[in-house]
Amino acid sequence: MLSRILAAFVGAVIAFAGATKVADMKRWRRDAQAQHIWKVVALPLPFVELLVGATLVMTRPKPITLGIATSLLVMFCVFLVIRIAEKSTVPCACFGSRSSRPPSKRDVVRNLFMIAVLSVSAAIN
Repeated sequence: MLSRILAAFVGAVIAFAGATKVADMKRWRRDAQAQHIWKVVALPLPFVELLVGATLVMTRPKPITLGIATSLLVMFCVFLVIRIAEKSTVPCACFGSRSSRPPSKRDVVRNLFMIAVLSVSAAIN
């Protein structure tokens, strides 16, 4: 039961991130372009986040789902670390139009925390 709660918590955050991007796709596309995110990645990303997040919320955690969510968060961490190193001033848009500040270490810490939560979920599953 705890495994499902932990996975659902992370799933809700990921789904929320996708939903905020979908809610203002025009701004998301603009912010993604400003962050130099390839269109082939930027356009489907909000829908991938919604799908992965909803799967974590709605179903019992499965290793494949936990692995996909963890991989997504690892990619986000790498992206954020690169942008922070470049001292980007462009909004990270991690949560769509709700994110108006540049990427910061706290975004990386948030994602590392969610990776840890998913790891615990997988370990006790």
